[in-house]
Amino acid sequence: MQVQNSIPKQSALSAPSAPSTLCFDIGGTKIAYGIVHDNSPTETIAAGSVPAQPQGSSLAAEFDKAVGIALAAAREAGIEPDRIGVGAPGIVRGPSGTILRSGPTVPGWQGTIIEDIIARHTNVPVACHNDVRIWAFGEHNFGAGRGITGRVIYLSLGTGVGGAIVDNGELQTGTSGSTGEFSELLVADLRGMAERVENTCSGNSLARYYNVLAADADYAGRIAWDHPAGPDDLSLPEIMKRYHAGDRLAFDVIDGNMRGFGRALAGLAFALDIDGIIIGGGVGGLGEPILGALRAGFAQWTVDSAQRLPIVDSELGRLAPLIGAAAYAREYAE
Repeated sequence: MQVQNSIPKQSALSAPSAPSTLCFDIGGTKIAYGIVHDNSPTETIAAGSVPAQPQGSSLAAEFDKAVGIALAAAREAGIEPDRIGVGAPGIVRGPSGTILRSGPTVPGWQGTIIEDIIARHTNVPVACHNDVRIWAFGEHNFGAGRGITGRVIYLSLGTGVGGAIVDNGELQTGTSGSTGEFSELLVADLRGMAERVENTCSGNSLARYYNVLAADADYAGRIAWDHPAGPDDLSLPEIMKRYHAGDRLAFDVIDGNMRGFGRALAGLAFALDIDGIIIGGGVGGLGEPILGALRAGFAQWTVDSAQRLPIVDSELGRLAPLIGAAAYAREYAE
């Protein structure tokens, strides 16, 4: 197994007297881990990662191994964690980390109970939730959400579309654990056709729209997530290069699909009395082409009372999942 570790020498940050959280971010390709001390809530130490689903194994089995590896790394740094926080893919019942539903990219993951796996290694308190909810919780407390009171929508635009709602500092979950699952929201694409937002605004979907319309500018059918790929299809990074070089179709796809999402967000913001919207994820991190189009679509359909509602990008960067897992565990580990 390939393990990447970064273990610092003993320091004030890693002093055993400081309460600490061992954090995990479980992804489809890797499981990242690190220690976050209570007195330095936006820094990680004893960090590393392991592959998530190597050939012949499962995500649950690899997470089991990752817990042992991460605990060993923490102890080598002179740290005995006081609690464990986890961000996991799928619909998750927190704080136990019961996986209620998972997608086809993580076979066998549904039904996994995170705290039961951790209990094989240690008896410290555990708190686990959906990975995007975890990011939102950290972003709200230590990132772009600081200072925004009331009800805030967090949206992660990446391989898929996920989200969360934080209401007066409280992460909303609902009885089924699906609060914030915005992937099923219907939006208009650049052609004015109604479609799931995950099929129009995720990274893979934006690339798919460009490639389909580049091959046939008059294509009028549905461009679904399983639309057949062509051998010469471009990736989103390649399409964004064309966008910045003035490619008209690249602009139309990015701007048109994101404006459609912005208009749908305007309706949500009015209906739910939203006070702010934070955008994260790999697509969200593309900057003004994404945020500018979202804001423009939002402004088209919003009411006067929401005109000044902030729509901003996330601030925590690549450490956000671990920082969020620590923040969530400090609040909910039991």
